[in-house]
Amino acid sequence: MVVPNVRERRWRFWDAFYTGVMGTAILLGVLSAQASHLKTDGANLLPNRFKACVRRSEWADGIRSKLPPQTLESTVALHVNDNVAAVEGADMIILACQPHLFKPILEEPGMAAALQGKLIMSVLAGVTSEEIENHLQTILRHGAFSVIRAMPNIASAVQASSTVLEARPPQHQQPLPKHFVATAHAIFSCVGAVFITQPVTFSICTTLNGSTPAFFAMVIDGLVDGAVALGLSRQEATQMAATTMRGTAELIMSGKATQDLRYEVACPGGATMQGLRTLEEARTRAVWMDAMRASTSGQSGLSEGIMVQRKVA
Repeated sequence: MVVPNVRERRWRFWDAFYTGVMGTAILLGVLSAQASHLKTDGANLLPNRFKACVRRSEWADGIRSKLPPQTLESTVALHVNDNVAAVEGADMIILACQPHLFKPILEEPGMAAALQGKLIMSVLAGVTSEEIENHLQTILRHGAFSVIRAMPNIASAVQASSTVLEARPPQHQQPLPKHFVATAHAIFSCVGAVFITQPVTFSICTTLNGSTPAFFAMVIDGLVDGAVALGLSRQEATQMAATTMRGTAELIMSGKATQDLRYEVACPGGATMQGLRTLEEARTRAVWMDAMRASTSGQSGLSEGIMVQRKVA
C-alpha cells in the first residue's frame, strides 16, 4: 500500500470483515475519535471511509442502528456477503470475524489476490499472524502479505480500550513496512492506549487485555448483588461500583501500588479488613490466577472452532 500524501486528499478505505461485537466497537471508537477531532500520532495515516462486511442483513441493521444517518451516507458502507468486492476497493483490512471463520473467508475466490500488498490487521483470538500469512500463501503462491496481530477490547466503543500489538520477530522472512506499523498504531490509538508485546507473550496479553472486561463485569455483578441484598437500588449500586472501579484504576495508573492502596483503605480491625479477610479465605486471588490460565490455554483450537471446556470435579 502506498501511503498517500496528505495534500492529495485521496480517500482511504478501511474494510472490516464480519463486524461483530469487537469489530463494531473498534469502528464506533474510530468514528467517535474522528468526529471529536482527537489528535493522535499518525493522524494523516487514518482511513476516512469505512466498509463493514457482515454475513446477515440483520447484523447490518444492527450496525445501522448505532450510526447516525449522515455517517452511513458519507462514511460507512455496509456489505452483506460481498467480501471480495469490498476488499478490492480497500487500502487496509481488519479481520474481526470469529476465529474459525477466517479460513473460509480467505478462501473465497479472488480474496487472496485482493489482499496482496495491503495492510491486514487481525484481532482474532488464538490465530497467529503466521497462520494467516501461510494460509494466504497456500492460496496465492509467491504472494506478499503483511499481517499485524492486534488485541483491543470491547471498551474500544468508548475510546477506553487497551490494545496490544504484536511485534514481528527480527528473524521473520518478510519484515513489515514501517508505515504499516505506524498506521496500525494510529488506528488503535484512536480507541485507547496501545502496547507492544512479543509473539511469545501475545496470548497472555490477549487474556489480560481482551478477556478481563468480562472478569471485571463479574466483579461488579457480585458487588452490586451484595449491595442490592442490603437494600440499595441496582441502578445506584451499579453506578457507584463502576465509578469506584474506574477511580481505583486511575490511582493504580498514577503509580499507586495495589498493596499500598489496600493498606491505605483497610484500617486494622476495620470493616474493610473484614471484607478482605473474607476474600482471602475464599482464595479469590488464586481463582483469578486460575481464570487467567484457563482463558489463555483456551485460545488453542479457536481457529479450528474447537471450544475447550474445563472439567469440573
